[in-house]
Parts: sequence; C-alpha cells; structure tokens
Amino acid sequence: MSSIKGGYDLSTAIYSPEGRIFQLEYISKFIKSSPLIIGIICSDGILLLAENSREITIGKYFNTKKIFYINSKSALAATGQPGDYIRLIERIRFEDKTYIQSFSDLLTGNLLSSKLSEIIHLHTIYWHLRPFACSIILGTISFLLPSLFSILPTGFFSKCVASAIGRNSKFLKNILSTSISLKKSCRENLTLISMHLIKIQKSFDAETFEILWFTKDYPTFQNPIPFNIEKETKRKNNLFLNKVLEEEERKALELSFFNG
Repeated sequence: MSSIKGGYDLSTAIYSPEGRIFQLEYISKFIKSSPLIIGIICSDGILLLAENSREITIGKYFNTKKIFYINSKSALAATGQPGDYIRLIERIRFEDKTYIQSFSDLLTGNLLSSKLSEIIHLHTIYWHLRPFACSIILGTISFLLPSLFSILPTGFFSKCVASAIGRNSKFLKNILSTSISLKKSCRENLTLISMHLIKIQKSFDAETFEILWFTKDYPTFQNPIPFNIEKETKRKNNLFLNKVLEEEERKALELSFFNG
C-alpha cells in the first residue's frame, strides 16, 4: 500500500511506518522552489533581500510583497505560500501590540523569534491545524545589537549571521559563508550578493527584488531603500577592471624599468 493511499499525508499527527511526516516534507520541497529570500548581518546593521517572480510582479495579485515590518526594530522576509505568511505576520503583529500594552516595550530579539517559532510549531502537532507552508528570515534589533534568525516550517529556528532560503539558495549558501563579511557595510554586501545573483540566475531582473535594511542612516525598517542593483553592479565591475588594468600597467612599467 502506498503512503498516500494509506492516508499518512492527511495530517501532521500521522507518522508513516518509516517515521516520516509527509505534510512537512511536501512543504519543504515547495519552499525549495519558492522565490529567494536572503538575510545578512553587516558592520552597520541588517540587510534583507527578497525576490518576486516576474509573473507575480506584473499580475493582479492581492499581495506581491515578500518583506514586512513587524515594528520599527524588527522586519522579516518570507517565502512560500503568501496566504500563510500574511496570516502569520498579522498574528505576530497582534502579539507585538499585546506585548507593548503589558511591558511598554517592543517585541524584539530572542523573544520575537521564539514567539514566531512557537506559533509555527503549534500548527505541526494538532490534527485540526494545517502547517504554515512558508519559511522566514527575521531581522531584529535588540539592545542596539542586530540579530538574524532563520525559521523553518517545523518551527525550528536558529540564530545566524547570514541565511538564504528558496530557489538557488544552495548556490548562495556557499557564497554567504565565504564572501560575505561582518566587516562590510550593508551596501557593500548588497553589491557583492547582487553580482553573484546575476551570475546564478539566467533571467535576472533587478526590478523584481525588494530590499530593506536597518543602519545608522536608515534607523527604521519601515522605509524602502533606493538601490539600483544593475547600476551598482556595473559600477563595481568597472572599478574592479580599472584596478586590474592599473595593476597591469604598473607591472609593465616596472619590468621596462628593470630591463632598461
């Protein structure tokens, strides 16, 4: 008897004979092919980057955003099923308002990530609830320190320096671990990651990307950032080429001097 005919994928409360939860496996496969989201901690703050597919951008959909603010100190990038992460965002914003009324402070840091993961995890243990078909990268400022969290559909969350979820994320994870540096600013890391995105994606379209960051110049997550990905990338490439040419000219002059 197949797993589907056996009804093992009808609820997260049902395990297959192999000990698998098929609903969560289906969601995991779905998220791997969903639009890309990236989060990076930089020297001057936090950078969030999200991709919208061209079809969604030009279509008349009820929501095309992938980055949302929770409060002035916290924002998240989400990928997966739009209805699921919008519902989750509405719930966590309500939790933030409740927290402000109780403690006169914003819900940030580990408390915020724990609350989000708790809500997501609760939907994986009861038969009458469907799991959230989405993954989240949360950026938050707590006690003037930036923090980044990656939250999976199981409710598992981890604190990280850089994270990528969605399609082509397996290629970017190696780049994030080697090329991205905490010593670089948000703009420098954004230019660097843009150069790699252009190489990885065959049909790259800068207009489909959302960018949000928290820095000294932009001390709130509620404002979008003016950044032309293609223009900045070309400028960076030109600077690199000029530097290479200058280095080659210098070496040629040294060789001619010593030979003469």
